[in-house]
Amino acid sequence: MNSLKLFLIFSKVSSLTIGGGYAMIPVIEDFLVKKDKILNEEEFLDIISKAQTVPGVIAINTAILLGYKLCGVPGAIAAILGSAVPPFIIVLIIASLFNKFSDNKIINGFFLGARVGVTVILSNLCLQLLIKYKKNKLSLVVTFMGALSIVFFHLPSVLILFVVAIIIIAMEKGKKYV
Repeated sequence: MNSLKLFLIFSKVSSLTIGGGYAMIPVIEDFLVKKDKILNEEEFLDIISKAQTVPGVIAINTAILLGYKLCGVPGAIAAILGSAVPPFIIVLIIASLFNKFSDNKIINGFFLGARVGVTVILSNLCLQLLIKYKKNKLSLVVTFMGALSIVFFHLPSVLILFVVAIIIIAMEKGKKYV
C-alpha cells in the first residue's frame, strides 16, 4: 500500500458515497478488508472505534488513523486529501446549481431515495459495531447506559461521551494488567 493508492481509494469512496463519514465506513472496509485484504476486520473496527472517540469529522478521523497505520504521515495526508477534496468540489458544484434544480421532482426523488439508502448503510454499521462489542459485554453496557443518560435524562452528550470513553479506556487498560 502506498500513499497514492490510499488517496485514490479515499477519493473514490468520498466521491461516490452519500451520507457523510458513517456511510463511507462500510465502503472503505470493502476496499481495505475484503477486496485488498490490507487489514483484518478486527483491526479495521478498532480504528473506527478510535476514530469515533476523537472530536471531529468521522471521515477525516478515519482517514488520519487508517492512512497513518498503513503509510505513516504521507498516508495520513493522502487519505485526508482523498476524503475531503472530492466532496468539497461536489458541494461547490451542487451549491452553484441548487437554485436551478431545487424544484425538480427527479432531483428531489433522488435525495429522498438517498436518505433511505444512507439509513440502511448506517444501520448495518451500527450492527457490525454492536457485534464487535458483544465480545466485551461490559463496554456494551457502559455505552448503552451512556446513551440512555443522554436520551432520558437529557444530560450533555459531550459530557457523557467523555465519561463513557474514560470508563471504557480504564476497563481496557485494566485488562492489560490483569
